Amino acid sequence: FCQSFPDVNKMKIPVTIVLACICLHSTEAQFPGFGGFRNLFRPLQNFLQPVMRGVQNIFGGGPKFKDDGTQSPQATGNDKLFPDDCGREEDKGTGKLCFPDGLLCQERVNKGGVQKFGGHLYWFSWQDNDNSVRNAKWDWFNARNYCRKRCMDLVSFETQQEYDWVKGFIDGSVPYFWTSGRKCNFGGCDKPEFFPKLINGWFWSANQVKMPPTNGNQFHDWSHTGGAGRPQPDNREQAQQGGEEEACMAVLNNFYGDGIKWHDVACHHEKPIICEDVEGHLAFARQTFPNIRIP
Repeated sequence: FCQSFPDVNKMKIPVTIVLACICLHSTEAQFPGFGGFRNLFRPLQNFLQPVMRGVQNIFGGGPKFKDDGTQSPQATGNDKLFPDDCGREEDKGTGKLCFPDGLLCQERVNKGGVQKFGGHLYWFSWQDNDNSVRNAKWDWFNARNYCRKRCMDLVSFETQQEYDWVKGFIDGSVPYFWTSGRKCNFGGCDKPEFFPKLINGWFWSANQVKMPPTNGNQFHDWSHTGGAGRPQPDNREQAQQGGEEEACMAVLNNFYGDGIKWHDVACHHEKPIICEDVEGHLAFARQTFPNIRIP
């Protein structure tokens, strides 16, 4: 959960303290005795450091941009497909991760395409009532922000049951979608437990749960093939084509005759999305906006 909130150098101290406490508590609960992974996100727990440090840690650097984004949590109800009020570099579409918006968190339950499983709400973008939303595609970063504004994040698959349930909504009209899966390829990812990166370097960014080895027997659904005919993940776009690193995880629907499977994909590609409730975001929004009833 620590990665969930951006570094904000002008944030009011009381909000910072609350966030830091939530962040530390969540990390300890998820990683008892796993100091390496907790330490990996320690830079993102310091909410008083410059904004760009957080961006560089997550995205491996990039151009500086004017910090014209949200300086504190707000409840505006502004519902943009590609949130631009969190501070971003327009040419690259990258910037800070958004705070939850109290009104959008409240309204998420009424959104077309919302389903429920295991006490969590899930939103399937291709089921939305609005054509512009139903046909929209996001790059991985903007996809996270669209979800986060609603106290959600990109979907994470930690159990076979959850994954099988989601697959029930995937038909021939859905060629692919983003998940919160992320390769640890930024600052702090040089610890031995994350190597080799294609096998041990993956985690769910929505909740910072580390994925099991991609070649192991614990639950995963990485494909046995891809564009190069090699098992996933394979970082093909960078290794073979000289493009960007395939550092984000998407689910592809029989793209290579392999069924519904996990693939590593460069984060700039645009896809439909599934958002999932994040308990930490909901708790934060309910505490921050006590006058808004957030289910």
